[in-house]
Amino acid sequence: MNRVLRLFTHNWPLKLAAVVLATMLYVGLVVSQSIQDFPGSVRIQPRNEPSTAHLAANLPRVTGIRYTSIGAASALASTDSFQATIDLANVDPNAGPTYVAIEVESVDPRFQVVDFEPKGVLVTLDPVKSRSGIPVKVIQGEIPSGLDVRPAVVTPETVTVRGLASVVDRVAEVQANVVIEPSGLDIDRDVELIPVDALGDRLTPVDVSPTTAHVKIAVFSNLESRPLPVTPVLSGTPATGYQVTAITVEPLLVSVEGDADAILGLTQADTETIQISGATQDVVKDVGLSLPEGVQPAGGVDVQVRVTVTIRPMAATRDFDAGIVLTGRQAGLDYSLSIDHAIATIGGPLADIDRIDPALFTLSAAVGGLGPGTHEVTLDANLTAGLSLVTSDPPTVKVTITVIASPSPSAAP
Repeated sequence: MNRVLRLFTHNWPLKLAAVVLATMLYVGLVVSQSIQDFPGSVRIQPRNEPSTAHLAANLPRVTGIRYTSIGAASALASTDSFQATIDLANVDPNAGPTYVAIEVESVDPRFQVVDFEPKGVLVTLDPVKSRSGIPVKVIQGEIPSGLDVRPAVVTPETVTVRGLASVVDRVAEVQANVVIEPSGLDIDRDVELIPVDALGDRLTPVDVSPTTAHVKIAVFSNLESRPLPVTPVLSGTPATGYQVTAITVEPLLVSVEGDADAILGLTQADTETIQISGATQDVVKDVGLSLPEGVQPAGGVDVQVRVTVTIRPMAATRDFDAGIVLTGRQAGLDYSLSIDHAIATIGGPLADIDRIDPALFTLSAAVGGLGPGTHEVTLDANLTAGLSLVTSDPPTVKVTITVIASPSPSAAP
C-alpha cells in the first residue's frame, strides 16, 4: 500500500503540472477547432455623442471578427449577430483627433467574440455651428429666346444655416434653382434652397432654415408699357364727427408693363388698401401698387407710393334749449329775468358738439356792475375750444334789478 502511495506522491508537483498542461492543450485544441472567422464587417455605432458636436468623418467598419459558437457548432453568424460601438462621452471637440477604443460584442447568445480588428479608431468631433444672414440667390438658367424676363423677387432674402462648423464656414450662399419655360409662364412658387460654397458646389450635411424660399419672376412674351395715374384705395371711415378732406399721392404717375392683352384697357394703377377706420388725424402711408395679374411696375422695380389722407373734424351746428343763469350777482340786490330760457345755436366740430350734455347746457347773462333798474343783457355761453355760440334766440334778456328793502326797526317798549 505504501509503495502504491509513494508511486503517486513521488515528484507530485511535476505530475500535477503535466496534468494541467495536458488539460490546457486539450481545451485549446477543442476551442481552436470551434473558432470561426466572420467574413463580413460591422458598422461602428457611436454612443454619447454630444448635442453640440458631431463626428467630422464617417467611422470605419470593424473587420476580422473571430468568434466561437456556444452550444450550436454548426450555427453561422451574420452582420446582425454583432454590435460594434465607441463611447464619445470623454472626447473633447476642441482636442482634435482622439483615440477611442472599439467594443465588439455578440448580440446573439449562440456566439462569443474572440477577436476583431481594428481595436480602436481616431475620431474628431466637429462643433455644431449656426450662421444667419446667408444670401439667397436665384439661379434661372438659360432664358429662351423671345422672352423678356424681369429680375427675381425672393422671400426671404437671407436664411440661417446650421451644421458642422467645418462645413457651415464654407457656405457662401444658398441657391434657389428655377427654369424659365419657353411658354413664358411666370415663376411664382416655393423653391428648395441648396447651400453651396464659393465654387457653387453643394455642401452637406447642412440644415437650411427655412428650407424653401418663395420666388417670383415676371416673364413676358409680348411686352408693352404705359404710364398710369395712381389711385389710392381706402378702407373704412374716420371716427364719428371726422371726415376726409383731402387725399394726396406721390408720385402721381407710374409706368407699368405687361403683355399686351394684360395691359390693354388699364386706366389707373390702384394702391394697396389703406385702412382709415376710426382715424381722428391725418393718415400717411407708404404702400405698394395692387396691379392685375401679369402687370407690374416698369423694369420690375418695386414702387412705393406715399399716400396722405387729410382728416378733419366735421363742422356742424346744433340748437339747444338752454336755461339762463346770471353771473356777477351782487348782495343786497334782487334780479328778475324777462325770460328764463333761450334757443342757443352752437357751431364747431361735430364730435365736440356731440359731447355737449343738453341737460346741463346753459346760457349766461353777466350782471356784474349793474345797478338798480332794467337792463338789456347779451346772452353768452361758456364753451370748450373749437366750439362757438353762433346765435341765440333771443340774443338778449331783460334783467330788472331792485334793491332789497331793509326790515323796519321794531318799536321800543
